[in-house]
Amino acid sequence: MSCAAAALLMSIAACTHPRSPAPVVDESRMGPRYVSADTTPDAPPVIRSWPVMGALLRISVWDGDSARALTGIDAARAAVFRVAALTSGSEPGSDLSLANRRAGTDSTTVLSPWTAEVLGRALEISGESAGALDVTAAPLADAWGVYRGRGAVPPRAVRDSVALLVGWQKVRFDRATRAVRLPVRGMRLDLGGIAKGYALDRAVEALRAAGVTQGLVDLGGNFRVFGTPPVGERWIIGLKDPRDDDEVFAAVQMDSGAVGISGGYEQFHEAGGTRYSHILDPRTGEPARGVVSVAVIAPSGVLADALSKPLYVMGIEEGCRYARRHPGLDVVWVRDDGSREEKEDADEGLDPELVVITDALAGRLELLSEEPREEKPRTCGEVLGDTGQPRD
Repeated sequence: MSCAAAALLMSIAACTHPRSPAPVVDESRMGPRYVSADTTPDAPPVIRSWPVMGALLRISVWDGDSARALTGIDAARAAVFRVAALTSGSEPGSDLSLANRRAGTDSTTVLSPWTAEVLGRALEISGESAGALDVTAAPLADAWGVYRGRGAVPPRAVRDSVALLVGWQKVRFDRATRAVRLPVRGMRLDLGGIAKGYALDRAVEALRAAGVTQGLVDLGGNFRVFGTPPVGERWIIGLKDPRDDDEVFAAVQMDSGAVGISGGYEQFHEAGGTRYSHILDPRTGEPARGVVSVAVIAPSGVLADALSKPLYVMGIEEGCRYARRHPGLDVVWVRDDGSREEKEDADEGLDPELVVITDALAGRLELLSEEPREEKPRTCGEVLGDTGQPRD
């Protein structure tokens, strides 16, 4: 696939959350861009968007029946807002807020079916990733100033005390009864690393139930596509360049599924001449290093979202081994080369040496640049030497 011949290119862009709710808006001239060199969709999509979950929800539907399209979009919106209400850690009446207030007591909280499903899946992935995903890591993020937007390196004594509050294994959860208890006062559940993906899945489920057969749901840069694309045989997805929010560095072909994005380039702080990412490794209590962005392509939104941060903190070698154990999972890593300067020429594209992809993406991903280049991204097979162990 060449950039000029791409039938469909969609650009991922993170969205900020307005302070007050916005009404439904028609963003037919905004949102994901569809670029075609030789053909265009027969009809433009119906697009609506709302701020929710600290991001912008954008639903794009291709359907000749506008009434059906709008009915589906409305149902999808309702599903996403319901997930947001149930999994919020800041709304006093949410499932999570109630469970967090009861931390350190003998009281259990019976979660709604949706919240229980999200928590159960998150705990499963926490185990599979050896704790690289941890729904109890909020106190750690507090210590590093992630939520305040003012990063700081916490003293060792603070990190040691916070460590007592972190650990997914400490969560007492009964999936049959949906009852959860946090045994230590000060512990907090945070489903921010998985809830958006679950909301995507619920939105697509609602759209399909309404009879919509093709569309895209984007929630803060994490998104899911379903059905056939409006142009071409495959969806072609543009991955955002970690050095330039206005550019994409690669185009990936997808039949269906979801993409989850994590990047340490958007939020960070510097102290003592060291730059620290806002993405923390719950296993070490330290900011993750070695990678600037990860894109996870998975069959469902919940998997793509939940695995993007673990595969970021694992790094490339451990992440490659993890991906190999999970068929159907594809990953694109961009290494941190230590450079802090933005590229001078957007047409140069990203250095292929900085990009590592899972083996199955070798024929479905193209690095974009103005001038054709022969270099290709490295594959996990090349990184691991096809032995499962990193090459020297």
